[in-house]
Amino acid sequence: MIAIIGVLIALLLPAVQAARESARRLHCTNNMKQLGLALHGFHAAHGKFPFAGADYGWCQHPSLSGSQHIRNWNGLLFLLPYLEQQALFDRFDQRHPTANIVRGNNGCCAPTSTLGTLIGDAVASGNGSVVSQFLPALSCPSEIGEPLLPDNPAYGVGPGVVGTKTNYDFSTSGVYQCKYWTRQPENERRLFGENTEYQDKDVTDGLSNTIALAETMRDAYNGQGNAWGYRGWVMMGIDVGMNGINVHDWPGIIASPVRERLRSFASAGSLHDGGANMVFADGSVHFLDEVTDPKILESLSAMSEGEAFAFP
Repeated sequence: MIAIIGVLIALLLPAVQAARESARRLHCTNNMKQLGLALHGFHAAHGKFPFAGADYGWCQHPSLSGSQHIRNWNGLLFLLPYLEQQALFDRFDQRHPTANIVRGNNGCCAPTSTLGTLIGDAVASGNGSVVSQFLPALSCPSEIGEPLLPDNPAYGVGPGVVGTKTNYDFSTSGVYQCKYWTRQPENERRLFGENTEYQDKDVTDGLSNTIALAETMRDAYNGQGNAWGYRGWVMMGIDVGMNGINVHDWPGIIASPVRERLRSFASAGSLHDGGANMVFADGSVHFLDEVTDPKILESLSAMSEGEAFAFP
């Protein structure tokens, strides 16, 4: 009898696990639908989309377009009032940065140290206590990775304070040069970037054909994942067109790829089977297959590329 029960449990367990993941995936999709509504709530109130972030202190080539006043803000902060987080947003002091990060990795990619000055202090102002909050609305329940960033000058808020990661971020370029969108060819520009101020009318490929936010994972081999409340080293957002979906391997670099860790920063991915969710600029949510043609992903990422991919 015990053996029979063991066999039955072994047969039922995969079905139970599948049902649980189905529920988690639905929860994740609903999170992203709320983000789509928040995005349009912000646009209705301000007449434009939010920026992906403002005034980075770690970006490459600050002599080209680096900011004089460093804020390191993440645009997700400004969606908080539309995600039933008005009280948390009210604690955000806009006279101060949300992370005291003023340099990147000069060892590999000089120059990255800012030429600007922090507008204040993220820790002393209390902004650190804001961006260290865990927000279920910005976390996929299928995720199992470490939710906190390391406490260091490239990824932390400030001494002794670390930020919390997000599973959802804006569609941006994966190039970490300061305000890269100002030099990026117009037909390659993503909807979001550092200090951008686009309106819905600027999306000439059509709102329903342009990715606005993408699902991502907390862990990456090359990088640390993205904070929801600030921008640290190579936390631009997600570049689906450049990096693809659920890319884990790196021949010659990663000896043993694992499903729980993406290859590099600015990548889309999830622990859902076969792909990841995307919020489009019209607020709709679509699950994109990880084997989608790279040309289609690039077309969906660019807001004025000239070609519109039509969903079935």
